[in-house]
Amino acid sequence: MFQFHFARRRFRIRLWPALACLLVIGVTLSAARWQTARAHYKQSLADAYATQQRQPALDLDQWSDQAPPEFARATVSGRWHSEVLIYADNQVRDGQAGFLVHMPLCQTAQRCVLVARGWVRHGGRRDVLPAVVSPAGLQRIEGVVTRAQPRFVELSGDSVQGAVWQNVTVDRVAKTTGLQLAPFILVQTGDAADGLRRDDVKPEFGVEKHWMYAAQWYAFALVTLVFGLYAAMQKEGEKS
Repeated sequence: MFQFHFARRRFRIRLWPALACLLVIGVTLSAARWQTARAHYKQSLADAYATQQRQPALDLDQWSDQAPPEFARATVSGRWHSEVLIYADNQVRDGQAGFLVHMPLCQTAQRCVLVARGWVRHGGRRDVLPAVVSPAGLQRIEGVVTRAQPRFVELSGDSVQGAVWQNVTVDRVAKTTGLQLAPFILVQTGDAADGLRRDDVKPEFGVEKHWMYAAQWYAFALVTLVFGLYAAMQKEGEKS
């Protein structure tokens, strides 16, 4: 046991309780440092995204097998392959159920970019899908590059039912249609003259979340230190 005096207080430091406090403090400080590092990393991603959005839009008419950076602004020309119209199911906007409409925009008969054109409200009947206007002729659209295989969880292996799919990926569309598709999905932005709703495409980096967790871990470490010292404190003249 170790003891010392300070401000008319005697502190009796017992070995095992002290080691337990040090262990807890070490764990909480380690977790706080990890969360702080994650916050700095996520902030760097957010800064890179902001810088990327200020760059001129990429021209992806001559796309290759190498996908451009995710969330890059881009433009692409082509004609809508309106025979391939896919409705991604269970897409909710402002409390309303609907579909996210996907369609290939083709540079040749087989070479196409899969475009997430926008959101349309559910009509209330599963057997009657909402109509989608597809302008004829050569189109040039703007959009944001996203993953070819978005992350998702499927509750059923039966994910493709006619035109309504649980989840849409480039591989699935290519396999179903036989088209040669670009290795990304372009989420269309710009005007909504076709009646589809288009929302801003902005990733959630979660920087604030990591700073909040770091603050909590630092607070846990401080509380452990304070209560540990309080438990070890004894007034002068008090019996042990």
